[in-house]
Amino acid sequence: MMPVRANATDELFIHASPEAVQRRLLGLSEDASWWPGARAGGGYGWVTLDVPIGLHRGRMKMKASIPSSREWEGFTWTLEEGELAGRAEWWLESFKDGTIVHYFLDVERGPGARGRRLSTSVKRHRWAIRRGLNALKDLLEARGAPARRAAR
Repeated sequence: MMPVRANATDELFIHASPEAVQRRLLGLSEDASWWPGARAGGGYGWVTLDVPIGLHRGRMKMKASIPSSREWEGFTWTLEEGELAGRAEWWLESFKDGTIVHYFLDVERGPGARGRRLSTSVKRHRWAIRRGLNALKDLLEARGAPARRAAR
């Protein structure tokens, strides 16, 4: 029997350069302070994340290797540990004076699913990723605000 797989996509516009966005996302293992409640670790080519997934809903843990990166255009995660196993791709698209961050998920139940349905784990994962992306958006847009105001 073939394993059940799920796909999901999310996207968000951040008024910051693709370089600034990718630098923060790839630097999670060194500095995850911008992601509310996140704990991160890792090293060159991999990251571990332990992130909250909502009020009173617990946390989600994952480990991802980073097998490939395209300079200022994104990178791929191979989800190896946690509720989901598979691939996640971060694609950064330069748009006007910012970046559209696309997040594509192609997964099956991972070893940490603990009896959860695949759809539940995907929802939890997407909630955590969106929370992190919105926090990154807030951080990067707040940093660029004075320069944008002066340019108008």
